[in-house]
Amino acid sequence: MRHVGGAGGDHGGFESPEDMWRQSVQADLNTLGRGRFPVYAPTAPLLPAPALTEWQLTNGSLAKVVLCHGDPFAVGGPWLLVVTAEAQAHATEMEYGLGELVEDERDRLFTHAGIDESGPVGPVAEGEILIPVDGVPVAGLLRREGPLWAARLRPETGGVVLTVTGRGVEPDRVALRAVDDLAPYAHGRQQLLSALLLRRRRREGEPGAGRPEPTGSAEQALGLTAHRQLIEFCVASALRTESAVREHRVPRTPRSEMGRWGELWESAVRQQMKLAGEDHEEANEAVTAMINQMTSLASAVDWFPDSLAGRAAVEESIRYTAFESEVSSLAAQRAWRADWYQFHAPKTGRPRSPEEARLLHELRRQGRDTWLDLWRAWHAGR
Repeated sequence: MRHVGGAGGDHGGFESPEDMWRQSVQADLNTLGRGRFPVYAPTAPLLPAPALTEWQLTNGSLAKVVLCHGDPFAVGGPWLLVVTAEAQAHATEMEYGLGELVEDERDRLFTHAGIDESGPVGPVAEGEILIPVDGVPVAGLLRREGPLWAARLRPETGGVVLTVTGRGVEPDRVALRAVDDLAPYAHGRQQLLSALLLRRRRREGEPGAGRPEPTGSAEQALGLTAHRQLIEFCVASALRTESAVREHRVPRTPRSEMGRWGELWESAVRQQMKLAGEDHEEANEAVTAMINQMTSLASAVDWFPDSLAGRAAVEESIRYTAFESEVSSLAAQRAWRADWYQFHAPKTGRPRSPEEARLLHELRRQGRDTWLDLWRAWHAGR
């Protein structure tokens, strides 16, 4: 199943900002026009600033539309977010619990306004609620966590599942209706994106915002730290995601770590360029291979990364990546690199036949088994 989300459109290189705005609005409206289900928005209470925040295509068909009203930057709101999901597409995905929807709203406020709510603030309660949908009361499940709440409804008509998230608005005051004209929401999306960009620029321009680029002796002193920090971050993230999936929870990045991945990755790539004498593309490929080996090893063995052997494996992998050092795990390092460049390097030419794809999958499985056996032998020999 293939998911595509967001807004599209090729704006070229010479259009004015007004042209780009109009093209973005039209691109969103063209996508929304492909929907086969009604899209809902709040009709009560009356809140300002309607905006489209997200859409999602699944296998080429519109599967989800997210609309909002209110103040996206205020802890106290008022703010309402309404998700309309096609019921058939929704049934094929893992359904978020209402607690996860409330946590999504905390993540959204952190991303949009830089406010980290420690939540839940206030009592937590779940129960039933009736929310009018096109004038007909529809029963749903409501979860409240202090001033935040989320509800899920399944109207009998329309073939949709509705979820509503709110802050600063009492849920029993909410009513929903099908939207006849989505143009105000498409225009509102561009206004919201502009406001978000302006706030981001202001934050980056504040004293202490952002971090200076390492230069001169400071960069030289960095040594292999950038590689280590990136491995630590990515392995922890991969294990956290693996644990969440195993426990049927939604994987979630701690708000304190949001945005760190790109910074850490670019620092490691810059350091790889310096140490290995590679250009940006080559360094990026080398770092990618290194990180994928480390996260794969973390999923495959119980001694990595939190043991003496695990820390030694990290150091040897970094030295092999940066300097091609003759480390004691050299056989495993070479096996991974051979596998990575054979099956992951960019390919050109005709598409593979199903039989060729099957054979390549088997070769890759055998290669991974050999790679893991080499790491196990390395560990046993320590």
